[in-house]
Amino acid sequence: MNRLVPTEMLPETLWNSLESVLILPPQLVSSWKFLLEKNGLLEKAKERAPEGFEGGMSKEDTDNHLAWRFTGSSARVMLPILDPKDELDNIPDVFIRIFSGNKVFLADLPCGSGAASLSILTVLYELRRQNLVPREPLHVVIVGGEISKFAQQYANEALYRVVAELETQAIIVEFEFIDWNVCDKISNTDLIRKLTIKSQDCATRLLLLSNFSGFLEREKKWKDAQPQLDELFRHSRDDNSIALWIEPQKNNVTSGGGFMQRLIKWFRGAFANILSKDETEVDNYAESSADVVHPLNMGKFRVGLAVVRFDLPL
Repeated sequence: MNRLVPTEMLPETLWNSLESVLILPPQLVSSWKFLLEKNGLLEKAKERAPEGFEGGMSKEDTDNHLAWRFTGSSARVMLPILDPKDELDNIPDVFIRIFSGNKVFLADLPCGSGAASLSILTVLYELRRQNLVPREPLHVVIVGGEISKFAQQYANEALYRVVAELETQAIIVEFEFIDWNVCDKISNTDLIRKLTIKSQDCATRLLLLSNFSGFLEREKKWKDAQPQLDELFRHSRDDNSIALWIEPQKNNVTSGGGFMQRLIKWFRGAFANILSKDETEVDNYAESSADVVHPLNMGKFRVGLAVVRFDLPL
């Protein structure tokens, strides 16, 4: 299959092919370091994270997640955009096509401290800077939903730091991060109203859900969250609307009875009436992993992802 950005063309600023390592975009690293230094977290970011740490709602948990997990979350979103090992089928082309130009909408859920949105924007910036994708005017409208007020503030600051530089590559960004509790019907309806209003004039819509399995599985919240996810996906349907769900490559996510299989089964059941027979038989599921250069000169770390694509037709 001919990719829009072939692996051999990936820029050395993002993928070192000789050592087979990902490199986080400099604008993303600069924004992350700014948050660390401003909040006295730079030294913490150099510590080894406790085994199994996944974050939480408190200020301390949010700070720890920013220090210890932001880079991993960022790299996990970089991986399907670049797919340097050619393991993710058409997922890289999905990103390139959606963000090739025009006015597009991104729903980032749960957005955390903005790692996913920041990764997409800064990778696109670098691909444009290296003339690997057309430099057509691109207007990206982002709405992030997040339960932690502290994380929302970090996401706002992180994206604000890169706005001016993105404009040099014809990328205009507007963003808003709002309260969202996936287990609360009113909160979910408020989010959907915001998504609907903000995406009205957009040619394409991407619903991006990432790093959510820890909350939904570990905290046993799937049953409480499912009605709201049903509603969210129903209201996200459009001719040019796609959902991508990205999770860490862990056994409880990727195994035969793991989270991703539950997710695919749920989607097929919830949208059985509008999916063709072929669509119910294809998973659109893939996995990949890579080493990543740690931006604080701490060697390399490993990142893995499992990703599933859902087309959301009318």
